[in-house]
Amino acid sequence: MTTDKAKDRLYDTTLLVGVFRRRTAIKTLAQMPDTSGVVALARALREGHPERRRIRSVLRKLLPLRDNNKITALWAEWAQAPDPELAKIVSALGCPSGRTQDARFVRAVLAAATSAAAPEILLAVAAFARSLPVNDEASNDGIYAAWIRSQSVELERLIHEQSRQASSPALEALHALVTGRLDRYVELNDSDGMLLVHAFHMAPEPFRESIARTVGASSDRGLLENYRRALSSGAADTASNVENLKLVGDEDGLFEVTRSLCLLDVVDLCERWASSAGRPGGTQQRAAVERALSAHRTLGTFKVERTEPLPEGLVDAFEWWNHEKPSDEQLRSDLDSPDPFQKARGLYLGREAGLVDDARLREAARSEHWPQRLVARLLEPELFPETQQDHVFWVSACAGDASLLLSPIDGMPEDYAHHIMLLGQARSPIGSRTRAFLEILGEFQGVFVANAIVIDEGTETADRGAVEIEDAPHVNF
Repeated sequence: MTTDKAKDRLYDTTLLVGVFRRRTAIKTLAQMPDTSGVVALARALREGHPERRRIRSVLRKLLPLRDNNKITALWAEWAQAPDPELAKIVSALGCPSGRTQDARFVRAVLAAATSAAAPEILLAVAAFARSLPVNDEASNDGIYAAWIRSQSVELERLIHEQSRQASSPALEALHALVTGRLDRYVELNDSDGMLLVHAFHMAPEPFRESIARTVGASSDRGLLENYRRALSSGAADTASNVENLKLVGDEDGLFEVTRSLCLLDVVDLCERWASSAGRPGGTQQRAAVERALSAHRTLGTFKVERTEPLPEGLVDAFEWWNHEKPSDEQLRSDLDSPDPFQKARGLYLGREAGLVDDARLREAARSEHWPQRLVARLLEPELFPETQQDHVFWVSACAGDASLLLSPIDGMPEDYAHHIMLLGQARSPIGSRTRAFLEILGEFQGVFVANAIVIDEGTETADRGAVEIEDAPHVNF
C-alpha cells in the first residue's frame, strides 16, 4: 500500500470494512521507512481520530536506536502545535539522540512552556530540556526563560540537578532565591543588591512570594536591605509591595511604605500590628505605631463592605446627573427651582463648576427638604460636624469617614495641620470614630509630613540656591 493510499484509508468510513481499512492504514503508516507516516498519525491523533488508542500504541513502539528520525519528526510536529495527547507520547519516547539540535527547533519546544500549559506539556518540555547540553549558555538561558514563564516544578528541579548556569547571574540569583538556596545566592556575591533587584524585576508574582519567604527565613540584614531596595525599584505595585513585606516580616519596610498609602490601607496595617509583636526598629516610628494602635483599639470591629448592585432598571441619581452633563445655565436654573430634586442636582454639580459657595451649602443644609440637606453633607461633611436629629446626618458622618479613609499619608505640612484642626473639632456622638481615624492619620503624617521642607521654584530670590521655609500652624517641631 502506498503512502497516499494509506493516508486516505486512515479516514475510511465504509460500512463494515472501514474499521479494518483504518487499522491496516495505521500499521502501514507506522512501518514506512520515511517520517511522513508517523507525522500523519500524529496529526490524526491531534484531531481526535476514532482509532486514537491504536495510534498511541503503535507510536509508543518506536525505538530510539531504530527510529531516531521518526522520533525527531514527532517532536518537530508537536513543537508546531503542542497538545497534551502527543506530549505524553514524545515524553515516553525521549529525545532524539546522537545529533545536535537546531537552535530554532530548541526554541520552538521550549516555547511550549507557558503558565497556561497543561501538565503533560510541561513534562514534555522538561524531558526535552534534560537532553540539551549542560554547558551551552544559549540552551540554559532558554530553559531559565521557560521556567520563569511556566513556573514549572520540573524545570526548576532540572536546573538545580544539572547545575545549569545561565549567561546572566541575575537568572541564577532568581532561581536560588525562589528555591530557598541562600548558599547559592551568597556565592553570587551580590554585594550591592543589584542581582536581587534584577531578579525581582523578572519574577512573576508567585516567584516574588517565594523570594519573600526565602528572605523572611534569613537573619541576614544585608539580604533584607537588598530586598527592600528591590521593592523600592518600582518593579511591583504598592499593594504587592505591602504583601511581600508582610511575608518577609520587614516592619521597618512596612512603616516606610505607608507614606505611599491612604488611611484605609494603614488601618489594615494597624490590624496586623495589633495582632503581632512586630514593630519598626526606629524610636520615632515605633512610638508612632504604638500611639496609632491606641487609637485603633477604640474603633472596635471595623469593616468596609461593597454596596449591593441596584435592582435592574434603577440608576444611581448622582451617576445619572453626571451622565446628563447639564450646562452652567441649566445648573443656575436648577438652583432657583422649587423642585427639591432639581435644586439638589444644581447643588451637587454646581459645586464642582464653581457655582455654589459655602454659604449656599449651609443654607441647603438647613432646608426643609432632605435631598438638599443630603447633598450639602455629602459634598462638604466637614462643614456640618454638629449633631442633628436628622437621618442625613449619618450620611454626613459616613461621607466624612470615606473622605478620611481615602486621605493619603504623604502630603504637605498644611495637610497635617488641617487634620490636627479637625481632630480638635470631632466632638459629636459619633466623633469617637472620626477622632480615631484622625489620630491614626496624624501619627503617620507626623513622621512623614509635619516637618517637610517646601521648595518654591516659582518665587525668585537673590540667591539662586535659596530654600524658602514656610510656617506651618499647629505643627510642633
